[in-house]
Amino acid sequence: MPNLKIIANVLGELLLFEAVLLCACLGVGLVYRESPWLSFGLPMALAIVIGLTFRYVGRDAPATITRRDSYLVVSLTWLLFSLVGLFPFLFDGGTQRIAVAFFESMSGFTTTGATALDHIDGLPHALLFWRSLMSWVGGIGIIFFTVAILPAMATGEQKMFAVESTGLKIKKLHPRFRTTTHWIGGLYLTLTACCGAAYYFCGMGLFDAVNHAFSTMATGGFSTHDASIGFYHSPLLEWVVTLFMFLGGFNFTLMYLLLVKRKWRPLWNDGELKAYLGLLTGVTVLCWVTLMVADGRGFFDALRTSAFHVTSLTTTTGFTTEDFMLWPRLLWLPLAFVTAVGACAGSTTGGIKTVRLLTIWKVTHHEFRHLLHPRAIFPVRVNGMHVGNTVVRNIFVFFICYFALTFVGTMLMVMMGLPLLDSVSCCITALSNVGPGVGYAVGPIDSYAAYPDAALLLNAFLMLAGRLEIFAILLPFATEFWREQ
Repeated sequence: MPNLKIIANVLGELLLFEAVLLCACLGVGLVYRESPWLSFGLPMALAIVIGLTFRYVGRDAPATITRRDSYLVVSLTWLLFSLVGLFPFLFDGGTQRIAVAFFESMSGFTTTGATALDHIDGLPHALLFWRSLMSWVGGIGIIFFTVAILPAMATGEQKMFAVESTGLKIKKLHPRFRTTTHWIGGLYLTLTACCGAAYYFCGMGLFDAVNHAFSTMATGGFSTHDASIGFYHSPLLEWVVTLFMFLGGFNFTLMYLLLVKRKWRPLWNDGELKAYLGLLTGVTVLCWVTLMVADGRGFFDALRTSAFHVTSLTTTTGFTTEDFMLWPRLLWLPLAFVTAVGACAGSTTGGIKTVRLLTIWKVTHHEFRHLLHPRAIFPVRVNGMHVGNTVVRNIFVFFICYFALTFVGTMLMVMMGLPLLDSVSCCITALSNVGPGVGYAVGPIDSYAAYPDAALLLNAFLMLAGRLEIFAILLPFATEFWREQ
């Protein structure tokens, strides 16, 4: 059985960290002369009480954590953070529906960016900041973000991070894992600051610049306006947003080696990065040409619009400037494809990840060669490293689970009375943590408020499954998980 004391101990520390986040939002509300005491003071007190209680229960916890305990810690952390995080939406006038508040909270922490709230422009500053802060923390990972305050428990930190980001392979840059997290976290903070400064100089107000910088680098997509980036009507700003969304889709280890260590060779040799650039460029060119020919748009307008939306969907950010469902239907399938695939592992993006697609492509190619030459041996290599059967099996199971969850989720949503297109796209965007709806009931610039509560809760589950790379959220449902080892 799992060690409940160590689980309670770690959950207690993490909930105390969420109380700090809520306190920061309370401070923002006071700065703007709002009344955030109920909306943020009460959830903060709740997080402190539960956190201290858990810490007391786990006061005699052992010094090590097992892999099984790590799975439970990670799953429960994201669930508890979202449950505590829903209260500001209920108390601050965002909504009176618990399902909507939970959907919004889960969408924030998982960096999905889908919203079930109407009239975003009229929300209090503290609540808008909470939405963006949730995305920023969830973008790099709650465990990763709080690893500095976790107790020293041998390899516990690295085990929990590995569970939280099954497909997020950040190579160790230092023998001590905590030092690696400090370096990557410092890069994340620096890029966010640069992003916010660029937005400010492009005409955004300070509050909007900070919030959009949080959402951009987390590839979350929450905006302070209903019209998202389209609110500003600024071509220059759209190019800047496109640049930082693109950087958000980079492997942060590669970015660190490039920007800090000035090492170019890892970039040139990285197959996933080449695939990411190729996919991004190919779909952008397709949209660019189609919009010019079929829509009659100008050269630069079509290029900017295509680059912005393809980058937004590929990096699973979800910012929009217009309703791309009004584009020629020829483009719907390529846009849906990049939405599902996502960007690089080791980034803040969601989706299947380009490295998995690249590996499947190479395995398929080698299998055809093997059919022609049965006695030959063709090792599969990605980035110069041999891909063993264990990795291939893991990717195969991931794809099976991804499409199984999409199929089951689609069937359930159709049974709730939603159109088939909406149901399929909603499940894909939730699992890939993208955000913008692609359908008739909810489009890219609409909110999910029209969906029934059951559909919102289902999508919240899919968001969590997608953010934790499916395995971490499904494994506790297996009966063998609870058996004595």
